[in-house]
Amino acid sequence: MPKRFFSFFSSASHQASAKRHLFSGKPFALALLSGALTLTPLAQATTDSGTKDIVVEKGDLDCGVFPDDPGRSAINDKGRWEGFYVDFCRATAAAVLGNPEFVNFIEVGATTRFTTLMEKKTDVVMYSSTWTLGRENLYQVEFPAIYLLDGQGFMVRKSSGIRQLSDLQGKRICVTANTTTHDNLVDTFNSRGYKADIIFANGDSFFRGSCDAYSADRMNLATNRANRADNPKDYIVLPEMISREPIGPKVRNDDPEWSRIIRSVVHAVILAEEKGITSVNVDQVLATSKDVEVLNLLGKTGDIGTQLGLDPQWAYRIIKSVGNYGEIYNRHFGLGTPINMERGLNRLWNQGGALFAPPFK
Repeated sequence: MPKRFFSFFSSASHQASAKRHLFSGKPFALALLSGALTLTPLAQATTDSGTKDIVVEKGDLDCGVFPDDPGRSAINDKGRWEGFYVDFCRATAAAVLGNPEFVNFIEVGATTRFTTLMEKKTDVVMYSSTWTLGRENLYQVEFPAIYLLDGQGFMVRKSSGIRQLSDLQGKRICVTANTTTHDNLVDTFNSRGYKADIIFANGDSFFRGSCDAYSADRMNLATNRANRADNPKDYIVLPEMISREPIGPKVRNDDPEWSRIIRSVVHAVILAEEKGITSVNVDQVLATSKDVEVLNLLGKTGDIGTQLGLDPQWAYRIIKSVGNYGEIYNRHFGLGTPINMERGLNRLWNQGGALFAPPFK
């Protein structure tokens, strides 16, 4: 696929590579030097360039996502990628490239979600990966922010009568082998003195009746229920959690600027929800708000864009394109969707949850 060339940054290196980029059908940026338009070839993006500069030069964001996972990341019947993590890919492209559609989706799995970063085949990976210190050390990656707070739970048949963890004593529990999920399950049951028959099997085995419960992260359970169960209404996810699972995007740990950008993308949609800014009213808010933090977020005042190496309207484009955090969550995971999960900890800090953004000041 031909790459798009453009530049809208103010640094000398980007001014020297003036290009044209289209957004919403209008010229997004033109950099003119001495009255002449100069095109810089992709070859000048050296291995020493930062990730942002490389992304700008090639004109696409290489974003790693797990395939065939409706609600989180999947290709719909119209051939378009959609899902919670997909929206964060598009948010990043909107911030850095000016257009949420300039994303090259790279399919990754349990191992390649890390190795594609190490091999520089992806710029960022948006996946249901738990942030652990061990993973950061082993794969030399960084989790810049948390976009989903999850925890290990249990799915059971509604007809089973199982409604709490203690009801699982003496039952058969499916869990994936060689995972922290299995370790958490064993540790929890040992600490509580519970006895159960642990079976190494996946969700499909549970739906076929091989076990009484299936243990995984609660969002994984809800996704399995929505996408693999013959009748999702026959299954419930128990409210109890036995672990904390902070989920976030992954980048290489050698590029502080890129890490700050990805972190700020996540925090921008969280702050937008807190401030009542949506994809529908963002223009009105920009025109009428007197809230300094809102104006800093939307680029009317302050220099946050400059600090990040982006232009002033980076966050405005994110919100206009994919909405605030609540819009993203409710669109893919919320009540009434196939996933049908309460937000719980993923509510804002001032609504009984744990999500918050640092002050945009």
